[in-house]
Amino acid sequence: MHRMGIFDFRDPNKRKKKTSVLTIECSLLEIRINNLPISFPTNYTTLKAIIGEATRIEPIKQTKSNVYLWDDLGIYCSCPDPEKMLMLLLVQDNRYGLGHQPKSNFTGDIQIDGKDISISLNDVGDDRPYMIRSIVKDENQVAIALGWNPGV
Repeated sequence: MHRMGIFDFRDPNKRKKKTSVLTIECSLLEIRINNLPISFPTNYTTLKAIIGEATRIEPIKQTKSNVYLWDDLGIYCSCPDPEKMLMLLLVQDNRYGLGHQPKSNFTGDIQIDGKDISISLNDVGDDRPYMIRSIVKDENQVAIALGWNPGV
């Protein structure tokens, strides 16, 4: 019988992990991540409460910005001010050079108006309080940008 030792929390394999599958639901009025509403611009405190602490926070050379990486979720966010985070990048193929990379690809579920993003992305108008865009390289969708809509 295995007994849990007092120092087991130091072993990353024995720590309890937050769920690493995200469901992102985009309706006409809001975005929900795992059923929790989020609006952009957001801040790091809000993101931590919804998706957990970033795995890494790295400075971007020659700028005042940092990159926030959630390696197990495949999420990336760069910003100069953690109180004003404008966008999340959901990286679906990290073989493409997008600068700093999460170690895993995003494998969560993204729904727009109740339909899978692959069906509904083209139906998103510019009148929503957020923007969602496909980032394509070599004809492959490599990431989804989700964030602030400056036009509203």
